[in-house]
Amino acid sequence: MTARKVEENLQDVPVAVTAFSGETFEEAGLSEFSDISRLTPNFDVRPRGTTGALFANLTIRGQTSGFLTLNADQAVGISINNAPITRGTSLFTNLFDIERIEVLKGPQGTLYGKNTTGGAVNVVTKGPELDEINGYGQFTYGSYDRTDAQLVANIPLVQDQLGIRLGAALTHRDGFGRGVGTGRELADDNEIFLRGSLLFEPSDTFSVRVNADYHDVDESISIFRSLRSAFLDLGFAVIPIALETTDPDFYAGSDFRAEAPFARSDEFNINATANLEIGDANLESITSYRKQNSLTLVQSAPSTSVTLGQNSDLFAQEIRLSGQTFDDRLTWQVGGFYSTESGEDIDNVGGFQTTAAKNEGWSLFTQNSFAITDQLKLTLGLRYTNEDREVRDISPVVTGLLQNSASFDAFSWLASLDFKPTDETLLYASVSRGFRSGAVDQDNLATIVNPEYVLNYELGLKADLLDNRVRFNSSVFYSDYTDIQRTAFDPDSIGATGVPTTVLRNAAEATIWGFEGELHVAPFDGLSFGATVGYTNAQFDEFLDFDAAGNQIDRTNEPLGGPEWQYSLNGRYEFYVSDSATLGIQANYFWIGEDVLAAPSVIAILAPGEGSVPSFGLLNGQIDLDVEQWGGLNIAVFGTNILDKEYYVGGVALGLFGGISNRIVGEPQQWGIRVTKGF
Repeated sequence: MTARKVEENLQDVPVAVTAFSGETFEEAGLSEFSDISRLTPNFDVRPRGTTGALFANLTIRGQTSGFLTLNADQAVGISINNAPITRGTSLFTNLFDIERIEVLKGPQGTLYGKNTTGGAVNVVTKGPELDEINGYGQFTYGSYDRTDAQLVANIPLVQDQLGIRLGAALTHRDGFGRGVGTGRELADDNEIFLRGSLLFEPSDTFSVRVNADYHDVDESISIFRSLRSAFLDLGFAVIPIALETTDPDFYAGSDFRAEAPFARSDEFNINATANLEIGDANLESITSYRKQNSLTLVQSAPSTSVTLGQNSDLFAQEIRLSGQTFDDRLTWQVGGFYSTESGEDIDNVGGFQTTAAKNEGWSLFTQNSFAITDQLKLTLGLRYTNEDREVRDISPVVTGLLQNSASFDAFSWLASLDFKPTDETLLYASVSRGFRSGAVDQDNLATIVNPEYVLNYELGLKADLLDNRVRFNSSVFYSDYTDIQRTAFDPDSIGATGVPTTVLRNAAEATIWGFEGELHVAPFDGLSFGATVGYTNAQFDEFLDFDAAGNQIDRTNEPLGGPEWQYSLNGRYEFYVSDSATLGIQANYFWIGEDVLAAPSVIAILAPGEGSVPSFGLLNGQIDLDVEQWGGLNIAVFGTNILDKEYYVGGVALGLFGGISNRIVGEPQQWGIRVTKGF
């Protein structure tokens, strides 16, 4: 794994990391980026309550990504092949041809930079192999006329020096929902994914890998159900803001207008990683560019629709020098990072608004591990970050400040001590500091908020036992969370309609603590069991807020939001049915706790159950036959949500207009068959 930017064994890394292969991901019946959370304790990925699946909300250990727009940043970092992805768009889409996935928990500011106070997710795709032609074709057919296809080809161009890997994936599934007002299909799946990778290794000391991909999504929206009606009384007219969904069909959602709701995005990514060995050191350069465009239309009543979108460009450059010295007792790395991001946010909630933003930043960092003895190691890391932000209002009608800018700088650091009493056991203790960047409030450009900070204390254990047939990894953590950025009602903005605007503030402080554990048991060859558990207790220590009427409310000791508990169970049994064929049987169960959406003052306005997303559990299963002959053939029959649970995956609850409570419906029971042929 490369969680700390160098190749290491997972069990030797003094960081809480969940890592698994692309094969493990597929065998669990999982296919989307958002499904990573089903195998990772204290990690939650949900569609945003106002936009649906086009925009994702990521939470690690109570740290929620929070902001979609370019004027602010998220709390969970994402990278694909070590190239940063700064916005959570198109994460409810399919992954394919994946080598491994790594989820790091806790602040990762030293090596991953700003906006990783919760943690970081790193996805690594398969690269070219230089010694042989190979690849695979895959076709899937399933419920709701699901027809997915993948084709991947690995081609050496110059033996052992130059090769390419090309891939394409098409996904289609009819919608499993319908609009209550129109009968139109909702929650379908239509994606195109193209990827190419080139690897050039002219010598043992130099290599360059270039990855490029294009992804297109054109779908109807998620299924939104309104649990209650809400109205805006203008005195001379009453306008419905949301209409209660009374249709008994759980998969019927809001859709009233002539224009069909939609979710569309396209993105292009290209990155290049070059490695050069210089004596005992390695110089690495990672250059990346990302362009993405996204737009969604959501409806909650015949007179109400919301259009949200974003267009952005991101360029990033990282250079890192690493090596070992003092008889390999010191492992060191130093580096620098630069990025520039620009684009536009489109938001027609409460009037059409478009803002343009530009974010530019640089940082310098170092992280070094010194083996005090053969069993005891000390790691120290430090990063300095400096950045500039500019936000401009380019709406058709501008009513306030035209533009504003701000500059921020901060230090992130890490200190950890790890001890190996045996070759199979690691104990570690760490303290780390991370920060989420400051912001300019796009709804009120005169408002600038400072960065928020997390100081995290952690103890961990990693152990391989009984001749490596049992693996147990666990950690406990305690975090001080300060200068928390929160959007709250502005009591000075209430006009004749009684509807306030919101303002972004450094509003609160909080304490977060919890634990997580991962267990893997292989009692004998072919049989394996696994379990994960995560608990997060996140509460405000201080938070003075305002309700929709402008009254101050004390939210101290309230939860930050996000589920407290989640766990998963899995089992797999493989056995030979012939000399060249293996049959596998697998089951996975995932459960996640209640997600509170609103403050008690808002919940008091709503009916019981309207202020949270209930807990839910899902069972997936698969039976697969793997035949080694004919270049490899795999046939899998799988089911997701086998128990056919009706559940919500996200939502929004507000105190406006007498109370608004909307939910996003999760996927129903589905079955399918997948055939993969290697060559």
